[in-house]
Order: sequence, then C-alpha cells, then structure tokens
Amino acid sequence: MSWAARLQKPMRVAINRNMTSATAHKIVGDRIRKERDDLIQSGAASAQYVRRVDGTLGLPEEAAKLNGGNVTYIFNTIGAATVWALAELRKRSPAHSGAFRKSWAVLVDGKGWTDAPGKIPMGAEVWIVNTMPYARKIEVGGQRISVPPGIVEGVRRPLMSRFKRIRAQRAFKPLQGGRDARGEPVPYILRGAGIASGISWDKKAKEWTQKHAAYVSRRADRQAGEQMLYPTLILTEK
Repeated sequence: MSWAARLQKPMRVAINRNMTSATAHKIVGDRIRKERDDLIQSGAASAQYVRRVDGTLGLPEEAAKLNGGNVTYIFNTIGAATVWALAELRKRSPAHSGAFRKSWAVLVDGKGWTDAPGKIPMGAEVWIVNTMPYARKIEVGGQRISVPPGIVEGVRRPLMSRFKRIRAQRAFKPLQGGRDARGEPVPYILRGAGIASGISWDKKAKEWTQKHAAYVSRRADRQAGEQMLYPTLILTEK
C-alpha cells in the first residue's frame, strides 16, 4: 500500500464509552501521529509538512471530530522531487570525463543551495542547471555524445508523473557568478557566433544523423560576446 493510500484510509479507533472526551480525542490524536511518524521514519514522506484539521490549518490532531473528522498532512514534495531529479539528471549525463555529470547545480529562489536537497523549504522555486559551457549543445542535440540529447526534458516528463504536486518546466536561463566543475567562470561568454550543426538524434533508430550542413547561427543570443543560456529544470509546487 502506498503512503498516500495509507493516509487516505479511514481510521477506526475503539473508544470506551466511560472515557472523557479529552481522553478519547488524545487517543485518536496519538494514533494519527504514529501513522504520520512511521511514514516519515520509513523515508516515504518528508519531515516537513503542514497540517489541516477538519479544514483548518494548524489545529492539533486532537481537535478532529471523533465521528467523521479529517486530518490532512500536506508533505513537502519539492525537496524529494529535487533529490530524485538530480539523481536522474546525473544518471542520464555523459560520463566520459565526469565533469558534466558533476556540474549539476541547485539554486533555490535564485541563490545557490549547498545544504541537502531534501531540506529545501516548501514553497521554494528550484532551478537545477548544468554549468558546463557545452550544456546547451548537449540539451538541444547540437553535439554528438554517448547518450541521447534532451537530458533536462527527458527528466521533466517522468518527474511530473511521479510527483503530482510538482510543476516542472525546461527553460534556458542566464546565470551570474560561480565556477563550473573545471573551475572556469560562469557564465560562459561566447567567443564566436554559435554553429547550427545540423546534427540530430533519431529516436526511432537510436542513432545520430546529419539533417543539414552546419552553418553559422544568426540568432541574436548566439553571437560573440553574448553569455550562454543554460538548460534549466525549474520546479515549483502546484
């Protein structure tokens, strides 16, 4: 049984008719808290949550009606989603030198996050971005690599299926400050105009093909002196 099913399952607790109302409510509250704590200790649910009792936020479990009462826990899924996404992004990354795999960084509300991803607070906006200068080429398929391109997009779709309360989108974002895994400054400034390589990944054949001859890009954001826009997975709570 999933943790969601366990939490949604009606709870029946035997109450002695000679008990005071306060005692009966405490027994019910203790039982609910045990179910919650067992889930947290098993790792199935986050230790960060908000509680709603009979529709009101913040009331203690004992305040729930004994007949037909409802206690709802809204667990922090943004941290769990970030942990899962990071693992998937790294797993899908090319590992020739290991630099690209090591360069996935987490930003929370626009600032670098150095604590454990699972501790990201509820309500935060999370960016997971690869800081290597060739990250955009790898994402859009402009460079032959040992794995299929579209790494961020490949993680975005299954993440939203797995974490129903998380909204995930792919974007290409500017970054300011920091160093990549090789110690080079971020952002990377284009030294010349970008090249449209014409390389394409054939999903059906699972191989690289050449769709057209390479040519110099005329896009304004791909010209010399412009900073690279980094492929970014953006996570927010629904």
